Amino acid sequence: MSYTELYNTIKENTLIQGVSIEHLERKETLYYDETENVKHLILKNGSLNAAFDTVFVLGGIQAEDTISIESLKSRLGKQPTTELKAKKDLKGNFIAILRKNNFRQILELIQEKKWHIHFSAVQILYYAFVDIIDSIEGTEIYLDSIEGTEIYPWEFKAELYQVLKKDCRKTVEHFKKYKYPNIKDSEKEEFLEGIIRMIEEQIKESASKYLTNPLLMLLKTLICTAKRQKKLTFIQEEETGIWVESFIQFYRQEIIKFHRKDLIFDEESQVQDMLKKENLEINGELLTNYSFIDSKKNAMIQVSDYVVSIIKKYIVFLDRKELEIEQDIKNFDDIQKRNYVLLNTVLKDSLDYNPLFLNFTVCWYTYKKFMKYIKEYSCK
Repeated sequence: MSYTELYNTIKENTLIQGVSIEHLERKETLYYDETENVKHLILKNGSLNAAFDTVFVLGGIQAEDTISIESLKSRLGKQPTTELKAKKDLKGNFIAILRKNNFRQILELIQEKKWHIHFSAVQILYYAFVDIIDSIEGTEIYLDSIEGTEIYPWEFKAELYQVLKKDCRKTVEHFKKYKYPNIKDSEKEEFLEGIIRMIEEQIKESASKYLTNPLLMLLKTLICTAKRQKKLTFIQEEETGIWVESFIQFYRQEIIKFHRKDLIFDEESQVQDMLKKENLEINGELLTNYSFIDSKKNAMIQVSDYVVSIIKKYIVFLDRKELEIEQDIKNFDDIQKRNYVLLNTVLKDSLDYNPLFLNFTVCWYTYKKFMKYIKEYSCK
C-alpha cells in the first residue's frame, strides 16, 4: 500500500512546526520497545481490556554506537545470568522509581554516550474519546467572539477527557449502552445527552467551590448543538466496542515518518505478521528501513525497555491536577530531586537534538505539564 500522500503531509506538518526536514530524513538508528501487552482497546463482556490509566509508549533511544548485554548488566549491577527486565527493576509508580538506582544508571548511560530518547506516547482512554470532538461541527477552530481568542480542538478534547475519566465506570456503562462507536441515528441525541449530564455534574461541582470553567460551558453548548447534526461521522457506523483499533498503527506511523532512518524494534510476532501483509510503499519503493530482533540478545533494545517504562509512569504521574503534582515535586527527597532533574535534562537534550523525537497523543493539559517541567527542572 502506498503512503506517499501521508508522508508528504508529514513533511508539510514538520515545516509548519518550524522544524527542518533534515530532522525527519537525517540518517540515524532508532531502537524501540513498547509498554503494555494490549494491542488495541476494546469493550468486551462489559469491561475494557486495559486499565483506565493505560499509557502505550513505543520508543527508546537513538544511538550510532552500541554496548553489549554484558556491559549493560555490569552497569546495572546485575549478575551475568540475570535477565534484564524494566518491569521488575522499575517496579512501582513514578515517585517510587525516582529513588531506584537503575533509573539513574540508565539515564546517566544515555547522557554519557550522547544518545537521545525518542518516543510516541498515547493515553489510550484519551485517544478513545477524541473522535467525539472530531465529529462535532464547530470544534475545528472555534473563535470566541467575547474573548476574541481562538480555541483549538485539542482544548475541547482535553476538557471532554477530564469529564469522562472522572467516573470511568459510569462512562463505560454509558458507552456500552449505545454501542460506541456504532451509535444508531435514533440514539444519537440520547448518547450526547448523557455526556451533557456528565458535563453539568462537573460544572456544578466546580460552582460549589466557587470556580467557573468557561471552556467546559462552551463545550456543553457545542454538544447541545450537535444533537441536531445529521451524522456524528467518526462515532457512527464503526465496529461496536472497538474503542481504539490495532496498535500496529503506531508502528506504521514510525516506519513511514522515519523511513530514511534505520528502525530496530523488539520482536512482536503479531505486529511483524501484519506488517508483512501490508507492503508499505513511498514513491513506489517498498520500505525496508525496519527490522525486528530478540531483545534478550540486544542491549540497545533493553535500554529502550527501561526508557519506555519511565516515560509511561511519568505520563501517568502528570495526568493529575497540577497542584497535586507540584506538591509531590516539592516533597521529593534529595535522590528523587536529582533523578528528576536528570530525566528532564536528558529529555531536553533529546528535544533539542530532534524536536520530532517526542510525540504525544495525550491530553493537552498533560502535554503542557510535560513541556513545562522540562524547562523548569532541566540543567540546560
